[in-house]
Amino acid sequence: MQILIDGDYARDRHGTGISTYARTLAKGLTALGHGVSWLSGASGGASGEPLADATAVFDQPQPARGPRAWAQTATRMAGGVMTGSTSARKVDRSDAVVAAPSDPDGQIVHLAPELFVRAHYRHMLTRQFTEVKISAPVDVLHLTAPLPVRMKGVKRVVTIHDLIPIRLPYTTPDNKAEFIARARTCARESDLVITVSEASKADIVGLLDIDPAKIVVTYQPSDLRPLSSEELERLSNGLSRFGLTPGGYLLCVGAQEPKKNVRRLIEAYLEVDTPMPLVLAGPRGWMWEQEVGAALAPLSEKARSRLKFTGYVDREDLRRLYAGACAFMYPSLYEGFGLPVLEAMISGCPVITSKTSSLPEVCGDAAVYVDPFEREDIRGAIEKTVSDDMLRARLAEAGRMQAQIFSFENYLKALKEAYSRLAG
Repeated sequence: MQILIDGDYARDRHGTGISTYARTLAKGLTALGHGVSWLSGASGGASGEPLADATAVFDQPQPARGPRAWAQTATRMAGGVMTGSTSARKVDRSDAVVAAPSDPDGQIVHLAPELFVRAHYRHMLTRQFTEVKISAPVDVLHLTAPLPVRMKGVKRVVTIHDLIPIRLPYTTPDNKAEFIARARTCARESDLVITVSEASKADIVGLLDIDPAKIVVTYQPSDLRPLSSEELERLSNGLSRFGLTPGGYLLCVGAQEPKKNVRRLIEAYLEVDTPMPLVLAGPRGWMWEQEVGAALAPLSEKARSRLKFTGYVDREDLRRLYAGACAFMYPSLYEGFGLPVLEAMISGCPVITSKTSSLPEVCGDAAVYVDPFEREDIRGAIEKTVSDDMLRARLAEAGRMQAQIFSFENYLKALKEAYSRLAG
């Protein structure tokens, strides 16, 4: 089959969960023998100017600010409301544009400038979806999130990772009524709904009233490789740039936003008597000042020195951080899957995580579980794990075994079974 995937999430070079998923999906569909192309809604481009289109698709523009941002938003809103359908044109990938490693390699890209942002405003204001037309043959439109776009005469698959805007509305900035309408319409109109855990499937069935027979769980693999024996021998050198030593720190990975429960983690950690610093690897997210900033404000310099914020780290540094950590802490309030816990298990890093949502499903018996809303519970789990060498060894071994369930080979089997439902 010829499958068109929405392509803007995949271009996020900082590796969000959905961007990682989109690239993995394309890799999996290609491995199964399907043809894959991308639908881009990048800003810029100019009809009849191939070079402008090519640069728009691979550009990383900075967001507008001030009056320019207001004007841009007004223009997009008006364009969305007035435009019920749009055509995407094939991008001529000029040799003049040197694509980044995260960009689609050798696959066809179709560009409809500002498609997704205008479609979002159209749905927000009118609850109507935007129709997309392209000249190339397409059998399936696969949306990697519930986006308000459709194509006539083409089967549609939507991946819904989670319903966190409904489950924990105070942890996301979404317009909740708009999100509910969009997710429900996407799920009901699609020929197939894919999700990444049984926990998310239960939410989709129960909260959106979708037939469970229409939903397939494929889980989510990771491309992260554990360090080789040679790389482990050089681990001290790799960690020195962060001021860290192997086995001498605790680690948390992910965007620092309310859902990740970073404030409560910091408070619990600071009550533990340990010389090991807490390393928080990941970018600042929504409401950082209200959450993390508020936790840091009353701290002394000595207490703050126990916390190391790395910001975004690339995949190679992330491999080293997982491999060298004494334990990995992920007391998230809710997860559709929880890719960082899988990557910690792949790396043989003992995991402390929440007993909510999908996390017990992903970690099995390879984690110490906590109530993410109870600081004392988190503190106790840290103390228990840090002080017990045998527990950490057991968790490391169990994690490596558990991670095999989420191999790329198993993902391919699940993806093939899901797509087989579209035959005929």
